[in-house]
Amino acid sequence: MGRLGVVANARSWKNRDAAHDKPDLGDALYGAADGPDGYPALLRRFAEEGVTLVAVDGGDGTLRDVMSVLPWAYGGALPEIALLASGKTNVAAADVGGVARDQLPALAEAARAGAALKRQVRRPIQVEVGEARMLGFVFGLGAFERATRLVNERIHSRGFAQKMGVAMGVVMSGAAALGKDREVWRSGVPLAISIDGEEPQMRHSFALLATSLRRLMLGLWPFWGKGERGFDVTEIAAPPRRLIRTLATAGLGRPPAWAAAYGYRSAKADRVSLTLREPFIFDGDTFAPGADGRVELTSGPEFTFVRL
Repeated sequence: MGRLGVVANARSWKNRDAAHDKPDLGDALYGAADGPDGYPALLRRFAEEGVTLVAVDGGDGTLRDVMSVLPWAYGGALPEIALLASGKTNVAAADVGGVARDQLPALAEAARAGAALKRQVRRPIQVEVGEARMLGFVFGLGAFERATRLVNERIHSRGFAQKMGVAMGVVMSGAAALGKDREVWRSGVPLAISIDGEEPQMRHSFALLATSLRRLMLGLWPFWGKGERGFDVTEIAAPPRRLIRTLATAGLGRPPAWAAAYGYRSAKADRVSLTLREPFIFDGDTFAPGADGRVELTSGPEFTFVRL
């Protein structure tokens, strides 16, 4: 016997007018939050009242905020997670799958009956900045941070989201990187980087992207590291050389022979240690490094994602 709990982000893309409309789900619990500060009390209540399956009604940022609280709220016995893709991009749901809003009653019944569900396990990336710890799936800086900011300002604000928004963002970001502001983009951001305990390297980075998902949207996969470690990371030195020619194949996980010699590095990692001054993106939102500039990426706990 299990129990469903639905946690909705009232500010998510599809929820701005409906997140507080409680669905009829029998004994399932339901709660809506207006921001990250609302999740701790809500999820602690879920844990105390026997919720074993948490349906996250929001986007990637909502999932990040919920996962970051769940180990505190539940301890070692983490609940399973189902995703309702209500955000602007929903990259995690594109990888592990999700449920539609009209499937919630069936999901609640499946939880009550202990019915078989389709399951996939993922370990999010834990990002540590000072005393703060967050669990999420997509981390980026440099050109990735600029591209995300551009998408939020010029594309999502005009009502384009999901795959269409991502496709438009790729095109617009490429144009910006090659346009009148190309030198700003190409100069990169200064940082120190260490992967799995290696000697830190001081450099300017055009872009860095890390994920523990197994696929991204639009068939893009700019990773080609080998091994069985916790997450993938790719970093491009600034200024980028042969950028278009390299990304044409490297973006699909097939780098040209010259990639490494020209500053394109991809690896499997369990830890990435950064020191930087510029902001970074984590699951669609912008964050600043702490006063000492240190940002640590490590593998987080396992979460099980379910769908009907």
